[in-house]
Amino acid sequence: MRKTFLGYARPDGSYGVRNYVAVISTADNSNFVARRVAQMIHGTIPVCPCFGRGEIGPDMELHIRTMGGIGANPNVHSAVVVSLEPAIGEKIAAIIRAAGKKALVFSMDECGGSIGCTEQAVRAARELIIEASMVKRVEVGIEKLRLGVECGGSDTTSGVVSNPATGAVADRLVDEGGTVILSETTEWMGAESNLTGRAVTPELGERIVKAIQWYEDYIKSIGVDLNGFNPAPDNIKGGLSTIEEKALGSIKKGGTRPIQDMLTCSQKPEKPGMYLMDAPTGGVENTTALAGAGCQLIIFSTGKGNPLGNPVVPTIKVTGNNRTMEKSGENIDVDLSAVITKDMSIEEAGEILYDRMIDHANGKLTTAEALGDLEIAVTRIGFTV
Repeated sequence: MRKTFLGYARPDGSYGVRNYVAVISTADNSNFVARRVAQMIHGTIPVCPCFGRGEIGPDMELHIRTMGGIGANPNVHSAVVVSLEPAIGEKIAAIIRAAGKKALVFSMDECGGSIGCTEQAVRAARELIIEASMVKRVEVGIEKLRLGVECGGSDTTSGVVSNPATGAVADRLVDEGGTVILSETTEWMGAESNLTGRAVTPELGERIVKAIQWYEDYIKSIGVDLNGFNPAPDNIKGGLSTIEEKALGSIKKGGTRPIQDMLTCSQKPEKPGMYLMDAPTGGVENTTALAGAGCQLIIFSTGKGNPLGNPVVPTIKVTGNNRTMEKSGENIDVDLSAVITKDMSIEEAGEILYDRMIDHANGKLTTAEALGDLEIAVTRIGFTV
């Protein structure tokens, strides 16, 4: 029964499972600078968003909060922020600095174009990665771990095997004083009563229902048939027939413990426990939001397979589908198909997944990390909430 992991101590009292120097681009028009810097300095990692320019109101607030949250993530030692102009870069850096970390900002506007910006950022990244190399792992209690749980490419084995096994890990981590975040609001439709029954207050239960209803009302208001995209075609091909069936399987990865609160997208929880996050369903957007909320690890349950990972947060792929292992096993970290093909119990599967989670916390690379299948995307609200 391992209740510790080896982490990198951070100034704010958190512990990272990786020790990156993040090269953060503020928007798509500076991504190429971030990638050049990361290519030149070994050990750094580029964090490149899809948008970040021309956004207003809630979209810009969410973008800054998420990009800053990624830089403040415990897995990041320090950050170099690159941009076209310095204003947004400084706002993102302020969030990172508030976590006690170094965050240096370089803009093409002030550095003499993309070449000058790249040169200055490379020199800064070189110094930071050398500093980061001096930080050693220390043994720390499992209560310092914040886990995000996600699913994608769901099929019948997701709800029967990989999601319940993930839920068993979630329950154990919460019982040991850690934190778990379950997101994907539209994936809760049809399972509202299961979630509200776990809410610590009636008011929280009402907020959960309201959040789900808001998405449903919005989808209907633009003339889209909810049954036309959820379950998605690959879900249907995998054997899922209704929204309710998909939702009841999806929420299993959040375990059974009391829900303390519902966070906004990329919001960090203030204390340990089980949380919901009102965040988008798309895998890249969702893992980005979990990274922005400070999760050091993500368990990604998949039935039919999904290769994506996050550049800052190791994304552990788990499946209960033996056909997926045969077809694309190189993208899977944990194979639990023996629950179906042999006589493994969910409890045993949960123990295996928990141990593998600790392995990855201690430094073992995920398949997505090894292959470089790492992306981020900050969701765009695009309307007034």
